[in-house]
Amino acid sequence: MTARTLLLLPPPGTGLQSAAQRVFDALGAHRPRFIERHGANQSYDFYWQAHCGAALGRAACRVRGDLWEPQEPQNSIHIELEAHAGAALALAGLQEELLARGWSLPPTPIG
Repeated sequence: MTARTLLLLPPPGTGLQSAAQRVFDALGAHRPRFIERHGANQSYDFYWQAHCGAALGRAACRVRGDLWEPQEPQNSIHIELEAHAGAALALAGLQEELLARGWSLPPTPIG
């Protein structure tokens, strides 16, 4: 799957479900569901997923945290939106909206 991604830092104390709901509300995504995948060698993946409206071609949006405990407040949120003609614009608008609501960008590496 080709996707566009965005990494943001949520306000302190924000859990994965709350962060995902804010993202989905901003993108007009509906019917979110929690996905848990257990793979080989004890690998484990979990995220929230929802599908956006017709303006984004019903593209899937996935929201992951950085901590292995989904109930814990997350330090960073990784947002992945399936590639679509409007995906880049949608993520730019999402970033602007979330930054206005107290989210922040991760520090840029020096070098």
